[in-house]
Amino acid sequence: MRKILLLLAISAFAFYTQAQKPKVSESIEKIGSGKNNCLVVSIAEANADDVIKDWKDKMKGFGAKVSGKSEMMADDATILTISSNTVDVYAITEQNDGFVKFIVAFDLGGAYLNSKEHASGYKAAEKMIYDFAVSMAKDAVNKQLEAQKELIGKTEKNVKDLEKENEKLAKDIEDYKKRIEDAEKKTEENKSTIESENKNLEGQNSALKDLEKKLNAVD
Repeated sequence: MRKILLLLAISAFAFYTQAQKPKVSESIEKIGSGKNNCLVVSIAEANADDVIKDWKDKMKGFGAKVSGKSEMMADDATILTISSNTVDVYAITEQNDGFVKFIVAFDLGGAYLNSKEHASGYKAAEKMIYDFAVSMAKDAVNKQLEAQKELIGKTEKNVKDLEKENEKLAKDIEDYKKRIEDAEKKTEENKSTIESENKNLEGQNSALKDLEKKLNAVD
């Protein structure tokens, strides 16, 4: 049963993730002290804090000094696939319901990376952003899968505990039925004994009266 539930959950997430495949687009946004050319992508199921953390780590991997949170700035990043010179990379995250809008701009020094003037560098940046978005989306879904597995595990444990409790209760019921049956039988036996003892009591009371009369006759 657990395997079936997990397969259904994995299939549902896989289908959803495929439907939410990241698409990187070029745009003009307010970023890097003005309205500049940038790349924009929506990361399905992601959390903005996770995106910020992972992006900072990625930029540090390029030797950049990273600062800021609402707008991150990676100073002097060495990304040779984009430019032979160091670049300043600006990034903004916007948390939305079900996805994070991720905006990235590359300041090449005097110009911002764009598809018309920097075709090769732009394609490299586009791939970088796409790969990053895919990785973050997968991480987000994997976290949900782990949470779903944990939920299934808890539910299975709850079912097993209830089954064990029911087994114990069923045994208790059988024990109670036996005790009730024994008590009913004992009650019937007691009724017969009571009738017999009441008859004995009548005889004993009669004998007592006879003895009292004998005692009085002695006087």
